[in-house]
Amino acid sequence: MKANKEIIFDFQSSLQDSVGPRSFARILSALRTFYKFLHMENLINDIVFNEIKLYPSPKYKKSIPTFLSKNQIEEIIKKIDSDTKEDDSVKARNKALIMLFFTSGLRLNELNSIKIRDIDFSNNSLKVVGKGNKQRMASFDNYTKDLIIQYLTYFKKYPLVKKAYDDNLFVHKNNKALSRYNIQYIVMKNLKKLTLNTYGPHALRHSFATHLLNNGVGLNAIKSLLGHESLSSTQIYTHVGVSKLKEAIKKAHPRGEK
Repeated sequence: MKANKEIIFDFQSSLQDSVGPRSFARILSALRTFYKFLHMENLINDIVFNEIKLYPSPKYKKSIPTFLSKNQIEEIIKKIDSDTKEDDSVKARNKALIMLFFTSGLRLNELNSIKIRDIDFSNNSLKVVGKGNKQRMASFDNYTKDLIIQYLTYFKKYPLVKKAYDDNLFVHKNNKALSRYNIQYIVMKNLKKLTLNTYGPHALRHSFATHLLNNGVGLNAIKSLLGHESLSSTQIYTHVGVSKLKEAIKKAHPRGEK
């Protein structure tokens, strides 16, 4: 099996019209993993393995996270309430789902895997299993707690009953767990009501981090709450502080209005 810089470069060039730098970096990472396996099985030699191992990953700029304002979130909840095509139980579920995203900063996979037993209503917290099966605690506000309880009451799971402890938190009316696709569809469908057509579940996670930073929470604390391994993953949110600093300078600095 051959792999050298020229072959990889030709492969990258063949994809350049359809695949961006970020996507090719993921493809290259998968190839490295595959060739590492081949090397461990002695199916390729060191020279071939090192050619792909040392091939430079394409550079790309990290995109600035999109986020929603508090008013936009409130407007989404109002629009769910006024939707005459959905029954009250489904509307209750969708409101709880969106608000839990917004107030806890969970990833899509994390929210999808929450069981009822993971929630501690007395402390407004829940146990989360994140990337690499690492556990952390997330929290939510009283408003979100009320929405979750309202939703579970509609689905006859609150007051909490033991037989429901192992159920997924978010389910269909037939008690079948929502899939990742179902959750993503619910979020995007309701964000589109505000013409936020390109926003998805991750925008709610970005919004969580952005509002924390804007209210003075430090990056290390946000890193822990988001379940990031590296602070560099969290630093992208510092962009939101720039507009706030400009506003503060404009109000307080002697030459701010000039």
